[in-house]
Amino acid sequence: MKKKSVKATLAFLMTATMAVSLVGCGGGSGEEEAEEQKTTKTAEDTNWEGAEKAAELSGDLTYMHSGDDYEREMYANVFSTYEQYATNVKVEQMYVPSDYDTKLQTLAAGDDLPDLFWVGESGVRRYNDSGMLSELDSVIEEYPDLTADIIDGVLDFGNIDGTQVAFPKDWTSYVMYLNLDMFEEAGVDVPTNDWTVEDYKEIAADLTQKSEDGERTLVYGTAINNYRADWINWMGNYGADWFADGKSNLSSAEALEGLGVMYDLVQAGSAPSPGSVSATGDSEDRLFITGQVAMYPSGRWVIPSFRTECDFEWDAVEMPQGTTRTCPFICSMVCIAETSENKDAAANLLSFQMSDEGLALVMESALSLPVYTDLMESETYVNTPPSTDAFINSASYLGNESQIEACQTGKWAEYSDIITAHLSDAFEGKTTIEEAAKEIDDQANSTVFTE
Repeated sequence: MKKKSVKATLAFLMTATMAVSLVGCGGGSGEEEAEEQKTTKTAEDTNWEGAEKAAELSGDLTYMHSGDDYEREMYANVFSTYEQYATNVKVEQMYVPSDYDTKLQTLAAGDDLPDLFWVGESGVRRYNDSGMLSELDSVIEEYPDLTADIIDGVLDFGNIDGTQVAFPKDWTSYVMYLNLDMFEEAGVDVPTNDWTVEDYKEIAADLTQKSEDGERTLVYGTAINNYRADWINWMGNYGADWFADGKSNLSSAEALEGLGVMYDLVQAGSAPSPGSVSATGDSEDRLFITGQVAMYPSGRWVIPSFRTECDFEWDAVEMPQGTTRTCPFICSMVCIAETSENKDAAANLLSFQMSDEGLALVMESALSLPVYTDLMESETYVNTPPSTDAFINSASYLGNESQIEACQTGKWAEYSDIITAHLSDAFEGKTTIEEAAKEIDDQANSTVFTE
């Protein structure tokens, strides 16, 4: 079953926007009209396939999620709009801004899980093996629009041993953000999506500015992050099987070539080491905003702050190509608790969240991207600035086997900590990248991946 076209959603999107704005209005007649809007949405008002069933459902649901204040507001709108269709269902929003996993584990230990909750793409196996997650294959069968036009590969991260137990609510591409004013001032050509790693290194050097005495760096050409998206991107851009056959494999030639891009940029002085940035209490994205970094690799989550805080022209292009390209899959997956006593309503709410109407309520902020190919082509769901090409293009090379395999060991947290610690030593000049990779493999394969 095919999702309806984006063009067909415009009428109900206007209705949804009006309804949300009316809820916040004061005055007697306005409040009465808002209440009427809240209670009279029907299948005739939407192309969402679950609307008729929503009217038949009843009971309470709890939905737990993390994120920043943008996400708290967005999902409050999703739940209030859903209640306009499911007038006998009450959704309690459980917003957890920090220590989310600790809170989730505490609730699980007390047998008090919310009906729906988020799990990072790297944590699905661990939570599933703990018996927390309900199967979603029957949900997908009941709501076929959930997987119509879905981007290749995104379901794999929530599929454990052939059973879907988590659903990707969205994803974020990994791109290179550019300070266009700095390019113009330096007389450097702005890269296009077909640039290479060698182009990147050369441009980063050209954009780096030193003090007159050469002792201080005033502007770095780029920045690196000691973060999973960065390692996955750079190793994947050289076709590395950095995790294979149940073992860490960062010492492979391809993985070292990818990690070497990050290492070389720091060694050349084109990028600050992550440790030196954190030691000042700053962050790489803040350095981009304040004009101390000219190019910055990151996900879509930085766009809201860039839009409000950058006082210069900026844009984004795809990450530079090595021998190939890989975009890391960074996502929160929606799960239904195995202990939920209202799984029908939980499934219905998930269906609404992933509908064209539900996604329109969360994509405007530009924090993430829709998992549907048809919606990726619409500015309603992928808006500007920056230019959308880099994000659209990256969907064609999203994820890789090493990331999936490493995530599905259920031991990603331990593995990630080992990688972060040893790469930090390399970036801070305490060891070489080759030595760091060997230490990672030796430690991970002797203490974490022992079977």
